[in-house]
Amino acid sequence: MDNQSTSLSGQPLDISWTGRGSKFIGLGFKIFFLKIITLGIYHFWGKTELRRRLWGNIRLNSEPVEYTGTGMQLFLGFLLTMLVLFLPAMLYIIALTFMFQPESVMFFVGIGLLYVFFLYLIGVAMYSAQQYRLSRTQWRGIRGQLKGSKWRYGFTTFWTTLVSIITLGLAVPWQSIKLNRIMTNNTHFGETPMHFTGKARDIFKYYLIPWAGGIGGYGLMVFLLMPVFGRLKGLTESGAPVDPSKIFSIQLTVFAYIIIFGLLMSVIYAWYQSKYYNYTAAHTHFSNGSFNLNTTGKGLMWLVISNFLIIILSLTILTPVAVARMFGYIMNNLSFNGNVDLTAIQQSEQTLSKTGEGLAEGFDIGSF
Repeated sequence: MDNQSTSLSGQPLDISWTGRGSKFIGLGFKIFFLKIITLGIYHFWGKTELRRRLWGNIRLNSEPVEYTGTGMQLFLGFLLTMLVLFLPAMLYIIALTFMFQPESVMFFVGIGLLYVFFLYLIGVAMYSAQQYRLSRTQWRGIRGQLKGSKWRYGFTTFWTTLVSIITLGLAVPWQSIKLNRIMTNNTHFGETPMHFTGKARDIFKYYLIPWAGGIGGYGLMVFLLMPVFGRLKGLTESGAPVDPSKIFSIQLTVFAYIIIFGLLMSVIYAWYQSKYYNYTAAHTHFSNGSFNLNTTGKGLMWLVISNFLIIILSLTILTPVAVARMFGYIMNNLSFNGNVDLTAIQQSEQTLSKTGEGLAEGFDIGSF
């Protein structure tokens, strides 16, 4: 009787993280120096090793999660994307310069169409990258998978992005929830699906604060930079020889304003991101339970600031440390409410691709 009850209800799923950011210091230096020696080619193997360590520090019921992707798969995917997409795009631009004058309307139309096509491909790249990562993620020998159409997801990303732009960013929560619903509902562990039940209206009120801060902050930055650009215009239009040190000083001022604005917005936005992460986790269901995430705005703000300093002060060498700290923060605050019927989970029948997320690499999407 007890065995039958356990089988029907499943068993609890304990999620834990065994890593520490300091354990990734050596990896950061290793990746940095090997990328220099190989003229950047080791990037793909470095990313793979980082993922293996991140995934390997996740424990589900005390058993590790595995990442089975390879650096060669990432490298081949990148080369294929360069050959099939970016080389033709370069030839297209060259052809436009021969056919039309750079100042002509037709030239700008042609370039605009290329940008529109690339905007569409960003969503395709995001979906393809997630498909690859999940297909190379396994626990107890069972792989994850992402079903559905990457082309349809790309189109949804494209038109919802346009709506967000038109609404000056007010539609961002709606877009995020919509895209998250597609991604989550198509996510499977083996052949068992996840299900998302969240709604944008539940988190919209939390978004208004960072949205208003962003609009006001951007306006303030533009106002403060107007005199700076005025000085630059005066120097370039005076006809007198321009002192390079003055140009550099102006450029440094603009750069400092942009960095400060970006950092402040990241800190303000972290409060909303905490609400968003917790909400989406609570409305993500799997088997006979759902996830629970307890991040805080304060915790995310501290991570944003400290990770920014770690990356900048180390000249990006310690980026793996920053990634691991963020990864660990999420995993340490993630839990599962309910039970999982492990006996009902069957291996994925998805055919594994021989290359990985080349399109995402081409667009530089995703830090790890």
